[in-house]
Parts: sequence; structure tokens; C-alpha cells
Amino acid sequence: MERKVEYDVTSPEAIEQYAQGLVGKSFREVMPEAVENVASKGNLGTLLEEHYFGYSPNSNAAPDFPEAGVELKVTPYKKLKRGKRYSAKERLVLNVINYEEVVKETFDTSSFYHKNQLILLVNYLWQEGLERLDYPITHAQLFQFPEEDLKIIKDDWNVIVDKVKAGQAHLLSEGDTNYLGACTKGANRYSLREQPYSDELAMQRAFSLKGSYMTAVLNEYILNDIKTYRKLVPALHEQTLDQWILEKMNAFHGISTTELARMFELDSKAKSRYALLASRMLNGSFDNAEKSDEFQKAKIKLKTIRVGKNGKLKQEMSFPAFKYTEIVEETWEESELREMFETTRYLIVAFRENEHEEFVFDKAVLWNMPIQDLDTQVRAVWEETVLRIREGRADQLPKKSESNVCHVRPHGRNKADVYPTPQGGYETKKCFWLNKEYLLDVIEA
Repeated sequence: MERKVEYDVTSPEAIEQYAQGLVGKSFREVMPEAVENVASKGNLGTLLEEHYFGYSPNSNAAPDFPEAGVELKVTPYKKLKRGKRYSAKERLVLNVINYEEVVKETFDTSSFYHKNQLILLVNYLWQEGLERLDYPITHAQLFQFPEEDLKIIKDDWNVIVDKVKAGQAHLLSEGDTNYLGACTKGANRYSLREQPYSDELAMQRAFSLKGSYMTAVLNEYILNDIKTYRKLVPALHEQTLDQWILEKMNAFHGISTTELARMFELDSKAKSRYALLASRMLNGSFDNAEKSDEFQKAKIKLKTIRVGKNGKLKQEMSFPAFKYTEIVEETWEESELREMFETTRYLIVAFRENEHEEFVFDKAVLWNMPIQDLDTQVRAVWEETVLRIREGRADQLPKKSESNVCHVRPHGRNKADVYPTPQGGYETKKCFWLNKEYLLDVIEA
């Protein structure tokens, strides 16, 4: 069907200029005919395609504007409760991964890169309580991956495809990669697909730009808040981001924390000295690697651990405290815990005690929770936690002896640091902890 359009469909600049007509208006204002139409039940991007840009939506492998090579993506962001900062509300889902075909491609010839080389980002401000057609559209601009980001995205694509080639599509996780993820894409966990090189059915997944990466794009490019991030990593050429991080860290192997503190002019007795040392080992002028551009975009969290001279860890690894009244309203598939482990990568920096009872830097490991551990053992602990809270037993949550992977225990300042329970009482704040033995296996693998 011939499109009725008011712009040059072959020109990215003309498409962007036409899209600027959306800015400052709500979806209801720019396409009033969609309000009464049954199609208004569709997603907002589909509605704009049909009612503003004047073409019929499709699921082709080509970009939405094939003559110009431009893909349209409509994406929300939100204002954070504190200050004047904003974050992406969700990941940006791109095209579905065809397991059978993707193994035949290279990145440069891939359907992913063909479709998403140039994206028209239409950003709207999500506001609680508003009808979705009333969300204000605030920005519309062309976005092309910056060169330094494209290198990392290409490496991420290769990690995903290599896993499919290994017959492990059923083990894919968003935490496998840095900027580009493989998110689940289906009605539920039973949306399964065949994969090459394995008889195991795999969840349907799509390439997606992580929420952390989209937040960086929002602040650095869309809102022009370039002061939010700083560059940690120089230009990557033959190295991947992972290789650069591990090479930088492991160059300090065997050096004591006392000597490292002297090298980086840090207080060797500071409470956060291990995290400070790890950040300085990556970049001598950084106090918090997590605030770097690359760590923010990749959603990499820095964790330090200490191994005693007896070969055992000094402590378990804790995560943010959960609220009793909120966790009982979640399902496992949409729980905060699963989302965190599915999408986050961890740089685990290990310091080991020597015979002189001083800690030396031992090794750094980039790690994400294997999906088979997440959806079995961690899920079992989470479900048992929710069950006991619902039964009024928030003081009797799963102990370390009940799982090889994780457990629940207090994570408040003191016994008076509490959260309300569904029964109307109060209980000390608690969080999930990874077991020491499980972490030791991670760093010694």
C-alpha cells in the first residue's frame, strides 16, 4: 500500500525533521484518530508508525524506513525521585534473535546491524497516573552508535552468537554481555524455540540495549547531560572491554594492599579501601569505577572479596534489602531479584591473605549469575522466602544451610532498622546473600 507522507522517505534528516513535529505534544494530540480506533490498544511505536508517519507497521528484517535505513524506536524515560536526574524506564528491545539464521551471519552482515545502524529515537516522559496516550513526547532525534560503543556492542553480539553456536541458546542471559543484551521476548516462560546444535528448547529472545545503556544515552546524548559520565577506558582496538578490564587489573597481581595504597596515595585503613583500590587499579584517578561511562552502560557492579590464608572467604556477598510488603506481590519471572541477576555483571576483585597476614591482590573475575543457577536454586530460595513472609514468618527466612547458592539474613544498621510486614508488624531489614563457598567456586573456576 502506498504511503501518504509529508517528508522525503529517502532522507534520514528529513525524517528526523518531520519527527520534530511530535515534540511538545502528547500521543493523543499528534494522532487523535487513534484514540477512538481499536488500534489504540497497540504499542505506542506502532501507533506512531501508522497514524503519524503514515505507513503500515511490519515485522520485516529491514529498517522501518528502508529507503533511508532508519529504524524507529519509541522509548520512555522517567524522572528520578531525588534531584533533577532522569533514567530510562526500560531496556530498548530491538529485533528478535533467529537462532537458526544468526549463526550464519557476521556482525557486519547481520540482520541486527542492518536494521539498527541508524535509529530514530522518540523519547517520551513516563509519568505515574497518566493515561499512556497522554504521555508527553519530549525528544526525537537520530542516534548512531558512537564508535567506542559500537566496538563493545559488536563484542556483545559475538558473545551471544557464540553461545548459540555452542548449542547453549537455552543458557543465554542478559548478564552475559555489557551493552547489548539478549532479553526474553515472549508471552511467558513457555515461549520456547528450537535452536541449532542442541535438542534443548530455548526461550525466545531479542537483541536489546540494556536499560543502563539507554540511561547513559538519555543523559549523555538526548538530554545533553555530558557531565554525568567520565571515560574510564581509552579507545578499544583489538581488545574487548572484558579483556581491557582484566588486563588492567591483573597487572597488579601479587601486590599488597599496603603497597597499592602507597602507589595510589590512599588511606590504607579507610573503610572502603578495597573498593577504592580496585577502582584506582583500573584508572589511577578514579575513586568509583561504577560511575564510569562504560560500567554505567554495561551495568557492571564492583564487588571486592577477601580470601583468608586458610583458603576460605572472610565474608558472604550482600545485595540490596528487600521490602516485605513488596516482594510478596511479585512473581519470580518479574521479581527484582531475578531482574538484578539477569541483567547485571559483576567485577569481582579478590584479595588473598599471605603468610605474613597481609592481603595482596590475587585476581579479578567478570561474572554473571548462570541462568541455570538463577532459575533453579536462587528461585527456590526466593519462593521459600515469599512463602514464609506471607505466612507471617518473616523472622524465619531461608538460612545458609538450606541452599548451596544463597540465603537470607539481616542487612540493617541494627535491630531497630526495620521494614513493615504484610501482617502489620515490623521486622529487621533483610537481603539475599551469596554463600561464601559459592563465591569461592566463582573466583577459582
